[in-house]
Amino acid sequence: MIDLENINKTESYNIPERYFEEFPGRVIQRIEKDKIKRKTWILSGIAAVATLAIAATVFFTYNTNNDSQIIAEQTKEIAVSDEELLESLATEYYSEELAMMDFYSLDY
Repeated sequence: MIDLENINKTESYNIPERYFEEFPGRVIQRIEKDKIKRKTWILSGIAAVATLAIAATVFFTYNTNNDSQIIAEQTKEIAVSDEELLESLATEYYSEELAMMDFYSLDY
């Protein structure tokens, strides 16, 4: 068995001066730095989400407006009012009728 009375009883660990007095201040500084880092990450995340939301809004708005303009232009080209359509059909019909009347009225 080891004789504990004969063991050298000197301190083998050295602690810097004022270590325990300054320790709480260092812990608080680290906590504050971590809070700042966390806030930075949160703000960065919010900024990223906001940027994506704005980009998506602009993208879809531009595409929707662009598609609407294309459809409107195509509709303008295709669309004819009822009056114009009737006039066109009547002109075509009466032109053919007049041509037929002229054909039959010829004296051979």
